Amino acid sequence: MKRIVLPALLLGFFLILAYGYWFNATHGSLYVSVNDVSDREHPNSSIPVTLAFLDSSGKVLAEAESKAPWWTVFISTPSTYACNDNGPGLEWQSCFARQSRWLPTWVRKVRYVDLKSGSCEIRRKPVALSEHPDTWWLWWVPLRHIGGKPYTSFSFTINFDRSGC
Repeated sequence: MKRIVLPALLLGFFLILAYGYWFNATHGSLYVSVNDVSDREHPNSSIPVTLAFLDSSGKVLAEAESKAPWWTVFISTPSTYACNDNGPGLEWQSCFARQSRWLPTWVRKVRYVDLKSGSCEIRRKPVALSEHPDTWWLWWVPLRHIGGKPYTSFSFTINFDRSGC
């Protein structure tokens, strides 16, 4: 019996860790911060704003915008992955599940952003992606109330000088 139980427990433990690794590598969330740094001592969040994320050839990979009342930057195009208007509950969760699988397929390819804030437009502004994989192997347990599934966090901090527009 011990010959079966111990290997089964080890296999189960390995499979849970493998699933956590796979999920972390294939699912992500995105945070975008856009700041007007015209006044170096008092940078301001630039709202409202629309963004187009471009690859090295200038192809649009996705678009995003900030909307009232939260003024958070949300994916707006393609609409299949735009989760800001889906409302609370299961609709939003379903959209986020799609979006989190889609993000890692394109976000690492972003090299530039087209930005529009009020009358200010900036084309092909270089940007750098910040990527933070979850420390899934330290604490990940596949139970919702203990920590949930691990996601890689992607973020862009976009600073621009409105006086240069």
